Amino acid sequence: MTKSKHLVPSLDKRKLQTNTPSRRSSKDSTMTRASQFEPISLEDRIRITFEIANILQKQTFLRKLVKCLMLYGCPAHRLEYIMREVSKTLNVQAEYVYLPNIMLLSFLDPDMHTTETHFVRQTQSFNMHKLGEIYRLEKLVSHGEVTVDEALEFIDKVTSERDFYPFWIVPFTYALASFCGCVMFYGGTWREAGLASALAVFFAIYEVFSGRLVSFQPIYEITCCIIVGFITRALGRFDFCFTPVAFASFIVLLPGYSMAISIVELVSRQLVCGVVRMVYAIIYSFLLGYGITMGSSLYATIDPSSVDQRSQCQRTEKASTCITTVPEAYYFLTVPLFAMAYCVYLRARVPRWPVMIILAVTGFVVNWALACRATAPSQVLQVVPAFAIGLLGNLYTKFTQKMSFDAVLLGVFYLVPGSLGLKSALGFFGTTAGSEFSNQGGGFALSMIETSIGISIGLFVATLLVYPKGTAHTPLMNF
Repeated sequence: MTKSKHLVPSLDKRKLQTNTPSRRSSKDSTMTRASQFEPISLEDRIRITFEIANILQKQTFLRKLVKCLMLYGCPAHRLEYIMREVSKTLNVQAEYVYLPNIMLLSFLDPDMHTTETHFVRQTQSFNMHKLGEIYRLEKLVSHGEVTVDEALEFIDKVTSERDFYPFWIVPFTYALASFCGCVMFYGGTWREAGLASALAVFFAIYEVFSGRLVSFQPIYEITCCIIVGFITRALGRFDFCFTPVAFASFIVLLPGYSMAISIVELVSRQLVCGVVRMVYAIIYSFLLGYGITMGSSLYATIDPSSVDQRSQCQRTEKASTCITTVPEAYYFLTVPLFAMAYCVYLRARVPRWPVMIILAVTGFVVNWALACRATAPSQVLQVVPAFAIGLLGNLYTKFTQKMSFDAVLLGVFYLVPGSLGLKSALGFFGTTAGSEFSNQGGGFALSMIETSIGISIGLFVATLLVYPKGTAHTPLMNF
């Protein structure tokens, strides 16, 4: 006779082996052998209570920490890495998965064989001052200088702190950035820069009021672009060029940074976030361009003579950092003012301005020297300035132990050609015969992606050169 090859015995054989009544027919089937243990003493109950409370405090701190990192502008590809390093320091077994605006936290308990998953949803914004405070708290926690109670107290103080800049300063920030960007990047004159700044003030006020209406938010950008395009085309009869005024009026909201950070995430193997951000940046740029073109076409329908501006705006067709209507000597004024506008936009305090402006100006000068004096190819124009900014930022962090992400971020805003997204949109949506950007949309879009890849490579190489093995304790807060 052959023997059974089953590893698990059948139910009948198991009953014969145990010689115990079935649990189903037992009157006390809800009882287990756990009741045979001795009662837990009061000291053990107190100890277990304190251990559970400590674990819950650590989990609460980690949830608040990731929410602050997402809210204040931490680079998305560093979020999972930072949270894992802090969890190791706190001796908390956890796993993290980041999706756009959502972090999935899974706390593991191997002793109790339980898992608890949390979803933290937070829209990303910028507040470099509070992000710097969170970075300081990370260092204290990583080096064991604060308890969990103190860390929770510190993080509550950061989140409850009032904004340093009042809300009414936002229109002036947009106006200053548009004024300087119109002159530096689009070949505009002082008159056109003034008109662009006025439209930027309207754009900021329009943004504040539209944010109060939930049903109006989906069409907020396109309606504003239609109005800007309509007004800009209408003022063309007064010798205002359409391109520099329209593009510079909302230069702050161009999706150049989103494109750059999406490339960084793709290189860092954050595929879901990278693809989502890249598609959003491309569609968003097309949406802005579509609104501008629609507003211009609406006025052209009313006044067909306003379309022909090629004779008076030929200077804008070849406008770049090297070819400008205003003399380049004024860069000594416009470049720092542009950086100051972005310092306010990023919510950085005044003591951080010198470091941020110096790094941003350094990247701009390197880019300008390579483009205008050395005539370097396009692949070099973004890699080398990004490497210079990343190298200076990482060295600053290494020697001063202070966060340099805000300064590097400001430099990236100079390097990312946000105008390429809108120019590509106009190339696709406004391809009429003789159009200013006809047959150039695809080239500009590819150039936008190529530039973002160059910036990512430069920043990563700089980080690898300064931190080849990473940091000993404090997680990296950089690109």
